[in-house]
Formats: sequence, C-alpha cells, structure tokens
Amino acid sequence: MGVSPPPLALRNLRVDGTIRTMTSRSGPAYARIAAEIIARIEANALSPGDRLPAERDLAEEFGVARMTVRQALDQLQMDGVIGRKRGRSGGSFVLGNRPVVELTHRRGILPQLDARGHAVVTEVLTVEEFNAPATLAAKLRVPFREPVVRIVRVHHAADTPVLISDSHFPAHLVPGIAHMDLNGSLAELLDRHWSLSPARKEETLAPGVATPFEQEHLGVSPAMPLLRIQRITELHNHRVLEYSEDVLRSDAAAVRVSTAFSN
Repeated sequence: MGVSPPPLALRNLRVDGTIRTMTSRSGPAYARIAAEIIARIEANALSPGDRLPAERDLAEEFGVARMTVRQALDQLQMDGVIGRKRGRSGGSFVLGNRPVVELTHRRGILPQLDARGHAVVTEVLTVEEFNAPATLAAKLRVPFREPVVRIVRVHHAADTPVLISDSHFPAHLVPGIAHMDLNGSLAELLDRHWSLSPARKEETLAPGVATPFEQEHLGVSPAMPLLRIQRITELHNHRVLEYSEDVLRSDAAAVRVSTAFSN
C-alpha cells in the first residue's frame, strides 16, 4: 500500500528542516515521516541524487525510534521515492523518475535499462550442471534427470543491484558454456556460439518479498516487495531454450505491458 499524498497544507509549509514542518494529521508515525520527506522533495529541499540523513539523525529529528524511521524509509523505497545502497558510500538517496521498461519488448529489461543510460554490470554467482528434477525437466520439456546448466547472476544498474537472474538451459544445447565469460549478454553469447536465437517467450509475473539470499545480493530489507518473473524461451522449432526465474527490485523500474489489438 502506497503512502497517501501529503495534505495541501503540508505541501505549502515553509521547509525549515525540523519537526515543526510535520502535520498534525493522525496516523502511524512512520507514515507521517514518509509524508514529510515527500513534502521536502516537492518543496525542492531535497533533489534527485541527494542523500537523506542517517537513520539515527532522522530518529532524533522526529523524536521516534530508529525502527519507526526504518519503516518510513521502507515505505518510501517501496513507492520508488528513494533508493538504498550498502557499504561505506551507501545510504538512502532520493530517486528521480523510475525508468519504464517494456516487458513485451524483444530486448530484455537489462538492455533497456542500459539503453536509457543506466550502465549495467553483471556479477556471476553460480554456474553448475546437474540432472534435472521432475519439475524443472517439465519446464524445459526434457526427460527427467536430463543434464541442465544453471547460471545465477546479479545485475547492477548505476552501481545499484537491481535484478537477480536464475537461468536454466538443456546442457546439450550449450556445450562448454560453464567455461565461458558469462558477465555479458547471454542472448548474444547464445547466438554467437551456438546460433540459438529465441523465437518466442512466455513470462509470468507475481509479487513477492525478499528471501535472505535476495536481501543480501539486492541490498533490500525483508519488507521490500519484489517482482518475480518466470520466463520460458522457445526456439523456432518450439524447443525450450531457457527457463528462468528473475527477481526485480520494485524501485528499479516501472514495468509496462503493451498490447496491440487487430480489427
């Protein structure tokens, strides 16, 4: 559930950086803090790219516990108002407008982000070959215990981890892939080395919350909603090339689906 827009009276108040700018509107303290931060952004006291004060400083300013501030920041992150980074240069940052990516576009989400100026860097987490269990074999339409290759990668855009891809391929289609450079585009690699060009893809979307593994590699809190995308990619002969399960941060991009109707 998104944060309700701040009341008009709050938007018109002079921003002086203190608790006095907060409205007396009833509601949870975290929601009022989130609304106040939105008001400061709308008043241009905070701009895209600006770092918010540390949690302890916000807690002191608003006279609440750090947990309450964390709830407010979680809400703002879920609504795409702020982003968070870990590490020494990390913190909470005001975001600009989220890029819009087309789910139905032939190019995937990452190439679209890259084309919009969000430099994409890929880190390979896992490469393994094993015999497919029944469920995975059914997804790939291969015999039970057929050898398959799994490649798990985390993708960063503008220095922020935004997506984890968990891809599976029938091993006989991609011999030797485990020994190749997997930091670039898998689509280009598949086409260049094995002349495998996708003809059709089917994607299923569902909301979810982050697992401990996803929290670690995407840098999100347990409350952060994610978009889970299951994808089956077929070749021209209708054989399945890839089954993947991607996890996208909800603050990374707005996803649009376009449908053309014929008369």
